[in-house]
Amino acid sequence: MGTKATFAERDMRYERLRNAMKEEGFDVLLIAGKGHGWTGRGYFRWMIDFHLWGHDGMILFPLEGEPMLTMTSAGVASMMAKTTGWITDCRGDWDITPKIVEELKHRGLDKGKIGVAGHGFILGAGAFKVLEDGLPDAELVNADLFMDRIRAIRSPLEIQQYKELWAMSKAAMERFVTHLEPGMTEKEASMESVRYIHEHGARDYLIFLNGNVPGDRIVELEDILAYHMEICNESGHYNELTVTLAFRDPTPDELKLMETELEVYEKIQKAAKPGVMMADLFEMFEQALVDAGFDIKDDPLHHYEFHGQGLDWIEWPTFAPNDPDRNQFPLEEGMVLNYHPAANIKQNVRKTGINDQILITKDGAVRLSGDWDMRWRVV
Repeated sequence: MGTKATFAERDMRYERLRNAMKEEGFDVLLIAGKGHGWTGRGYFRWMIDFHLWGHDGMILFPLEGEPMLTMTSAGVASMMAKTTGWITDCRGDWDITPKIVEELKHRGLDKGKIGVAGHGFILGAGAFKVLEDGLPDAELVNADLFMDRIRAIRSPLEIQQYKELWAMSKAAMERFVTHLEPGMTEKEASMESVRYIHEHGARDYLIFLNGNVPGDRIVELEDILAYHMEICNESGHYNELTVTLAFRDPTPDELKLMETELEVYEKIQKAAKPGVMMADLFEMFEQALVDAGFDIKDDPLHHYEFHGQGLDWIEWPTFAPNDPDRNQFPLEEGMVLNYHPAANIKQNVRKTGINDQILITKDGAVRLSGDWDMRWRVV
């Protein structure tokens, strides 16, 4: 059983949110949520500590007074009210947005400045039109970045929950290694690690074997086998990790690439302090590859070398080499980032497959994975 979020945690989050609302002049926030693990579930988990596995919803969070929410399922709304008690006014209706408009009018909040979080990737265009049409005297403001920046700073309780997730994840990966035997299908090979994470509270997961979803193919124990898991634990936090088994000796170029990446990662951890840009850290990574004799491809990848990771798999902030200016904000103490740079080199060398998670502190980055060894294991 992992560490549970508390009412004290809720009150701290709500106080931070309301203080920020005062600075922005928001009278109310409307926070949209969707029940999937890429974009949308995290807003609701942060606000109500409930694992939203499906359905759409919206939270009305006023500067003063009690919040309320609506969900497209009355049953789920009832569960949300009873499970944690963080928000007790939870209403179910297939048409959620008109209920929000009605409540805003009932509270006299239909003429103020209203921030809409989830504007870009969560809230549907039709739902936003209902808000526009139903609140003609309100000032509706995109509050995505506003909400993302607040959530990106993790509390001490969240850091503890991350560490518990990593302990479970590393144990599950070790079970894959010890369970694997010749003649197994990919499904059979992944079974023991999946069983373990379910026994220890996992909510969701993704699995890839050499980049493919496990199927009925026989696992080939001859070359390089990368087993990758992305896991959501019972607290709702996510991580990604890979164990790579080498059934042959790595080539000299493979070893050089691996050692180069691990060496520069040590330097990046020391450099990843508040105020630093992710683009600067990525430049350190690519320069290390060049110094080691590798050639960088002319076309940058669309790949998140760094991205926030918390209650969604991918969260703000993000950095991709083909879009270096997007979401470029300085790192802040308390951010948690997933680190998995893709060496975009011209040489045909098997990539290392490093996946790790770092906490930004005033003294640099701390690996939440602790002692997890990212080197290939020669079998």
